Amino acid sequence: MSRRISPLTVLFGIVAIVVVAGVIYSLLPARVAGETVIKGNGKNALGQLANYSTGGTSSMIDIPEKVSQVAAGFDHSLALTENGTVYAWGDNTYGQVGIGSAKGIVSGPQKIEGLPPIAEIGAGFRHSLALDREGRVWVWGNNIAGQLGTGDRVDLRKPTKIGLPGQAFSIAAGHRFSLATLDNGKVYGWGAKCEKDTKRSFAELMRLIGQSATGISYYVDANADPSSSDTQEICEFQGFVAVSSLTPIEIPELAGSTQIVAGFGHVLALQADGTVKSKGCNAYGQLGYPTADIVPAETIPGLKGIVAIAASTRHSMALDRDGKVWAWGADNTGQLGKNLGNLEGVFEPEAVAGLPKITSIAAGHDFSLGLDEEGRVWAWGANKNEQTPGIETTAYNSTPKLTSLSNETHIAAGGAFTLAY
Repeated sequence: MSRRISPLTVLFGIVAIVVVAGVIYSLLPARVAGETVIKGNGKNALGQLANYSTGGTSSMIDIPEKVSQVAAGFDHSLALTENGTVYAWGDNTYGQVGIGSAKGIVSGPQKIEGLPPIAEIGAGFRHSLALDREGRVWVWGNNIAGQLGTGDRVDLRKPTKIGLPGQAFSIAAGHRFSLATLDNGKVYGWGAKCEKDTKRSFAELMRLIGQSATGISYYVDANADPSSSDTQEICEFQGFVAVSSLTPIEIPELAGSTQIVAGFGHVLALQADGTVKSKGCNAYGQLGYPTADIVPAETIPGLKGIVAIAASTRHSMALDRDGKVWAWGADNTGQLGKNLGNLEGVFEPEAVAGLPKITSIAAGHDFSLGLDEEGRVWAWGANKNEQTPGIETTAYNSTPKLTSLSNETHIAAGGAFTLAY
């Protein structure tokens, strides 16, 4: 049965406009008659800026149709047009651009063939998702942890439809896992399953490593680049992940969520009453409650009246109905606005000071964004690759500052870079 799905704000970001957090660059779309022009800023070593090269730190990316959504993974991006067509560019080492090629870098927008009209897109670390207008989910890219949901670990370079027990309403792509919410409100997840199905309890791990539970959390990925497979395997072996299956399995505790966003190893789920549930890794407090133990999804204390959420590598954000931004997790680059400068983590949500009334948020890799009522974009956290233009190029910034981006209308957050249009 055909159905219309309105564009979603999907974090990992992420409503009306999309900000996706990639690690080292930003993409900013602006509607122009009959097309969308995307402004890119930041590192371009893998064609992230789609300027048909691997040089420069800014570009204007022309999509020959009007864009309704943009999604970004670690080093690749997807753009969905109003006609349901998907374009992609960036790192294609694992087929995440979806054009059937083994080419490692795709430095300009390419139309993905073989997809029916699409209603929503999602980009994870090295994999991609698409939800068509009939409620079917399509996958491609890296599949080392089963994040494609095909029942194996074989990478796919072209979109492939997977099976779900019903029509999907929305999708979310995390680091090495994926989720889908069905029309009946049930939530299914897949991926983040280690090669060996060995899982150890905290007690067993403490005996093995000789550290406290909290210490183990830091051992998992305190010094990690999100691209480190070894680090994520350690996390997965201990079961510190949101889901663990090569095929879609139901996650009952997330049923009925109105929005779900996925980060490096954790999930945030907005509830109809304005509260937020979280599930997965909590090494830096990114679940929003004061325990290093990993437990089934729980409601985050202290958050109410929430209207939007964002999840990234190791920090999380929420926006309440009054325009106040809340943040928790790691603050090593000032991404919480706390000026802590470390990875010890903030395990309870705290309001970000120094911001006007905010209407949309985005969480990038170690940096954060907020869009105010006047269409101005504020940024705090890392900016060492000039991914937030108009402010100091630095690895640390704990004070929200105005970027040179103005007259914007929407933002959304993904894994490690930002998009807006």
